[in-house]
Amino acid sequence: MNVRTLQETIKDVIYRRNLLFVLIISIAVSIVVTLITYHIEKRTVLEKLNFIEKEWSKTIDNYKDILNFLANNPSNFRNPGDILKALKLIREYFSDYTAYPIFATPDGNYYIYPSATLPPGYDPRERPWYKSAVENPNVAVISPPLVHKILNVVTIGISRAVFDENGKFLGVLAVDIVPEKIMKDVLPIGVYVMNKGGKVLLQNGKIFVHVSPENEDTGVKFQASYIAFFKRSIDDTVFVMQLPFFKILRNSLLHIGYIFGLSYLLGMIILTKIKRVLIKELNEPLKKFSRSAEEYLRSRVFDVSGISSNILEINQLIDDVADMITIIESQREELEASYEELEASYSELQKMAQEIEEKGRALAEAYEFFAYKMADIVEGFDEPTGAHVRRVQELSRFFAEKLELPEDLVRQIYLYSPLHDIGKIRVPKEILNKKGRLTPEEWEIMKKHTVWGGELLSGRKELTVAKNIALYHHENYDGTGYPFGLKNGEIPIEAQIVKLADVYDALRSKRPYKPALDHETAVRIILEGDGKTLPSHFNPELLKILKKYSEEIKKIWESAQ
Repeated sequence: MNVRTLQETIKDVIYRRNLLFVLIISIAVSIVVTLITYHIEKRTVLEKLNFIEKEWSKTIDNYKDILNFLANNPSNFRNPGDILKALKLIREYFSDYTAYPIFATPDGNYYIYPSATLPPGYDPRERPWYKSAVENPNVAVISPPLVHKILNVVTIGISRAVFDENGKFLGVLAVDIVPEKIMKDVLPIGVYVMNKGGKVLLQNGKIFVHVSPENEDTGVKFQASYIAFFKRSIDDTVFVMQLPFFKILRNSLLHIGYIFGLSYLLGMIILTKIKRVLIKELNEPLKKFSRSAEEYLRSRVFDVSGISSNILEINQLIDDVADMITIIESQREELEASYEELEASYSELQKMAQEIEEKGRALAEAYEFFAYKMADIVEGFDEPTGAHVRRVQELSRFFAEKLELPEDLVRQIYLYSPLHDIGKIRVPKEILNKKGRLTPEEWEIMKKHTVWGGELLSGRKELTVAKNIALYHHENYDGTGYPFGLKNGEIPIEAQIVKLADVYDALRSKRPYKPALDHETAVRIILEGDGKTLPSHFNPELLKILKKYSEEIKKIWESAQ
């Protein structure tokens, strides 16, 4: 019996005629895969840069929040002792990520922690961080990087102008952050950071590709044997990741090899199917082989003992498949055992998820209980306006629902609106319950109840809505309110809602210094103004709701007595 190999059988009939076609298809597929590989690599790198940039932005925002918080409490800067306490707080909070926190006064004096002496003739008023803060008085600002006078390393300054309650300029609070220490655990090898002037702020490894700071926000640059991916961050800071070209090329070549081989294999399989039709001696063994495979699917028994062929490769294929079936059966048994373990783990995860959900509900109930108790304290302390908090609560929920705010925010506004005057527990009783109008000095003390309320409710993110209501509910939409003179969108919507509800109830309520007004008069004063209360004090959308649903608001107020 003349036994031939598969290669010998197809050589004259099919192989030589179709090999070129298979090669062309394989090359075309490989080129497509190369392009796909490059774009996948590019997206992966840009995702890494995006993560690094977000960490940087989050750190900068954290410093800004601390400076804004301290600047919004001018009592921290009344005397040298308080100033040094504030600087020490910054230093201890951020540890060695910062240089020396400093506070500079308008007359050129400065306070620094830890104590240090700057070069003779040093005038903080001439420094970029001081000038930037003065030019942008309401926000914390970032200054260009410079070499620190004491540490002799590159630092970036963040500063904020400080004003007292009357708007008097007290000075500039600033802190220098050390980028190298902040990013040391985030910055991988091959990445460097530069500012908009092209100065390198920090780097991990050598710089092979120099990216111009005027380039687009996100992009790619090729130089020599490296590729640089870059992304612009806040204050035009640019993050650059360098990769050797051979690394991307290596990955592409690997994929090309896989796809080329797969394409070639598929082509050969197609040719083999054609060969079965042309070559009679392949037909019968393959039919038997197919029946054995079908029997395996039904009974898990794969019997190839009765199958033979004149082609050596067919016999080898049968043997290899038999070995593969043996491996598959072994792996199937392992998978079945693993599946049972997964089912048990899934049940345990469901149990843990249920416990977490129950703890979350308990925490939410604790905060609601806290809010109700605090409302009781306010109502009991400010006795002349005891029912005031309940009416403000109902009206605030009504306005929030008509604005179609998210359901959770509506619930928090209803829950925390009774705490809008919680800061009044720090106002002296003789001022809080005084018969008649307050003196200018007493009024300044009374206005502090907003800041005191914000301080009482600070420290937990779960109380953010409550803090915003207490701190900002006396801000006017046109910027004429207190304590900070915020306007428009700078005022949280929850505070804008409570402000309108509070003013409406105050107009309708009897006070030692005024009689109670009827509903129509109160609405007219809010919508048209009376010299003291003006329409510009309120969000226009809220005024539309007040006008449209006037009768419903009247009923809500009367039912909350």
